[in-house]
Amino acid sequence: MSLWMAAMWGLVGSAVAEALNLSGMMRPTTESGGRWQWPWRDRRDAPIVVFAVLLRTVAGTGLAAAAGAGGLATTAFASFTFGVAAPLVIAKMFDQVRVTEQPSDDTGGGPNGEHDDAA
Repeated sequence: MSLWMAAMWGLVGSAVAEALNLSGMMRPTTESGGRWQWPWRDRRDAPIVVFAVLLRTVAGTGLAAAAGAGGLATTAFASFTFGVAAPLVIAKMFDQVRVTEQPSDDTGGGPNGEHDDAA
């Protein structure tokens, strides 16, 4: 399968996943009085939600393309699955990154609180 075909199937897969996610967010609830609602509370939040959906869709496309280029996704179904699973795969990859905070140094170090790191 070519790189572009893998990317297109990944795009379709991630678009399906996002459509299901948005559908779940828009479902009628008792809070909304049984009416369908947009997935944002205020109209000003709409561009952020749309940007997040587009970002996740592009991530699914990229992951499927990378899997296709690496030989992991050799069929349309495999590329589609990579597109669907991309947000979870990427989240799990970032969960493996350890973030440590740098210790705060309140001693001041030098005149006027500046540090001389060139020593």
